Amino acid sequence: MKVVRVYAWAIAGVPALFVGACVSAAIEEDAQEAGAPAQIAECPAYAESQAPVVFYAMDSTIPSWEPALRVAVVAGGSIPINVGQYYGPSGIRPVSLECIEWQIEPAGHASVSEGGERLTMAEDLVPGSVVELTAVIAREGERTRSGTLRISILDDVSRQLIGTWSFDGVRGCDRMSIDPPREVRFEPENGMSVAWTVFERYWDYWGRYGWVPETGAFSFEATGGNLIPSDVSASGQLVLEGAGQLALSGFDFGNRNPDAPSFLLSAEEAGCALVFRKQGGVAQ
Repeated sequence: MKVVRVYAWAIAGVPALFVGACVSAAIEEDAQEAGAPAQIAECPAYAESQAPVVFYAMDSTIPSWEPALRVAVVAGGSIPINVGQYYGPSGIRPVSLECIEWQIEPAGHASVSEGGERLTMAEDLVPGSVVELTAVIAREGERTRSGTLRISILDDVSRQLIGTWSFDGVRGCDRMSIDPPREVRFEPENGMSVAWTVFERYWDYWGRYGWVPETGAFSFEATGGNLIPSDVSASGQLVLEGAGQLALSGFDFGNRNPDAPSFLLSAEEAGCALVFRKQGGVAQ
């Protein structure tokens, strides 16, 4: 039986991803409408909702309609803040920033603008640091609902790798002799997912990667999935090229079909460089 990879908020048992009985009629009705509904100024309505609090549209590498769990930012950089409540298939219902109280851990590593529209990271943060921003919806001084975003501090080059990449072609071999995946996703904190079957949040397998931008040295270890080929390479060379393009050589994502014809070679055996193009453009 296949297991579709899901986001951590679902695994962690965050409150139900559908409109609960306590949601006000106005919120429930708006959540069903197409497009972004108008915001409700009354903060208690948000506090009464059973929908989880999420961040969204925080980074161009994450689709704006998906909750964002982690983003990557350079030291001194800033990102927009968008907070909403997640109503499953109905989408994300924006929450007025006037109804939010902010918590930053560690304290002093970032700051929220006066109106709550942007988060700016401290200039002296070192790559590898992690900052957490928590949005708290309170009612009469009592904390009722909250959501947390993890912000990984990366150098500018490493940050360009973060996002989803679509297969674009091969160099140095016959395209018909290999079976490359259609999408690869690199996440903050060194998560990587691979998909031949592109469908919503489905990934064939996932794991942990390592990359040294100065040398291009790339390593990978599969840690789980719905389909994990037995011949996935452990290392290779990854080079970021201009215009949101990367080339991965000396590495093979594995053969997803163990009964494949013998003429199908691995990308590593064929001496291929697999070329991927970034979805959504280059991170700014």
